[in-house]
Amino acid sequence: MEKIVLVGINSQYIHTNLAIRYLREYVKKYSDKKIEIYESNINNQLLNIIRDIYELNPSILIMSTYIWNKEFVFKIVREIRKILPETKIVLGGPEVTYNPKDTLEENETVDYLLVGEGERVILNFLEKPLEETKGVYYRENGEIKYNGDMTPIENLDEIPFPYLDEELQEQNKILYYESSRGCPFSCSYCLSSIDAGVRYFSLERVKNDLKRFLNNGIELIKFVDRTFNLRKDRYLGIWEFLLENYKEGTTFHFEINANIFDEEVIEFLKKVPKDYFQFEIGVQSINEKTMENINRRNLLGRLAHNVKEITKNIHLHLDLIAGLPYDTYDEFKKSFDYVHELKPEMIQLGFLKILKGTKISREIEKYDYKYVAFPPYEVLSNEFISYKELCKLKNFEKALDYYYNSEKFKNSVEFLLKENYNSPFDFYESIADFYEKKGYIDIGHKEINIFNYLVEFYKEKNLKNYELFIEYLKYDYLLIRKPGVYPEWFNSNKNKDKYQELVQGKNYKSHREAFKNTELENFNYNILENKPENVDIFFEYLKNETVTTIC
Repeated sequence: MEKIVLVGINSQYIHTNLAIRYLREYVKKYSDKKIEIYESNINNQLLNIIRDIYELNPSILIMSTYIWNKEFVFKIVREIRKILPETKIVLGGPEVTYNPKDTLEENETVDYLLVGEGERVILNFLEKPLEETKGVYYRENGEIKYNGDMTPIENLDEIPFPYLDEELQEQNKILYYESSRGCPFSCSYCLSSIDAGVRYFSLERVKNDLKRFLNNGIELIKFVDRTFNLRKDRYLGIWEFLLENYKEGTTFHFEINANIFDEEVIEFLKKVPKDYFQFEIGVQSINEKTMENINRRNLLGRLAHNVKEITKNIHLHLDLIAGLPYDTYDEFKKSFDYVHELKPEMIQLGFLKILKGTKISREIEKYDYKYVAFPPYEVLSNEFISYKELCKLKNFEKALDYYYNSEKFKNSVEFLLKENYNSPFDFYESIADFYEKKGYIDIGHKEINIFNYLVEFYKEKNLKNYELFIEYLKYDYLLIRKPGVYPEWFNSNKNKDKYQELVQGKNYKSHREAFKNTELENFNYNILENKPENVDIFFEYLKNETVTTIC
């Protein structure tokens, strides 16, 4: 009996491959074939993966190929061909199917390419003779054959729920889910712009699926819908269902267009419990000429209003892309400062990738794009921004992750910006340059060193109000957890008798537990009420937050 193995090579251990699970369950439902899946990630040793696949001894090996794993996949199949010469090697996914004939001609180790929406293609490939199968490139008598495209699935409900019960028990993984396929927009840099139209799973089906996630206590479910909030009756129906079935400790992540929320939606979102929803919002650029060129439309006033209205309880990620047409270094600065002003939890800085089949890929000569010839095909320069400037933004991105996206410097960096900088961009640019000059930029750092470097930076730049800045930094340092180590700049001056008295009034099982989960510190400035007075602040470290009170 033939053994079929589907392989997913993810970018990180915590990710799960949704595609291979859909394929497995679809084939199981509509045929007698059994598919085994093997999952790993690009951080695993290549030889370990090759050995694992060899030990599975597949008759048919099917690999899902993406921008993050393409080179890894081709290395694997070349070696697998040597040790399993009779195995049929099959590839699918966006990285091998834009120019499939060329891919097959250039890679003799690959026997078949599956093109298009995978469920029906893989089922027919496994069940029917090749000459009757659409969506498959194959070799016959030295020629590459193709019988045409497979029609996409109209009724998505015919696709089974992708996860097995035991997979729903993996609490340390991010699970991915889709309630629709396709995208109505035509952003020039995105592969989703190639296929027009949107198809939906039924609302009833989606609710049943979400109930399974909720019943199993999954921590993070990421919707992969390209724009989740397209049809108000539909997306609001899903959100209302999730609110009715709220479960603490679970988070749902959605990619949304914040321009199109109306006041009814805003008022609904204000009722959502904190951290139950995460929104990823693609701003990309605020440059009007850039937005026009990439086929995006940001209503900047409305976007800002909507984001500010929901930011108190919805965890927000706002995205920018460097390297877009007409976006100079100075124009990118304007976009960054606009996004920073909205105070999302995370600012995600991406770099343009020239993906085959997109509108951008047809404008290479027009805008003098230079880009990396291998995945991820990232832009090196164009007519509007130089390689040197993009390298500066790479360093900028690291500084941003340290001092903004980590959420460990909220108070101290806000104070630093308020006192010393007119533009947030200027600060992150300046500290990134400082890291590079000091040789800190390309090495990993312990958390305490990232605090120490900020103090070093403050002193070297001779920024204003150093003593007050240290009070804010002390506060941020204590918000993270009870310190095991105090940095040199941290002058601890707590009243031990007062601390003893405070913890005795708390409901802890023992003194040891009380002192482990609390801290008291004296401050020369009342940070909580923003006024100059000497106060003691009590820190209590709860499961998901740190609670502070003035004593």
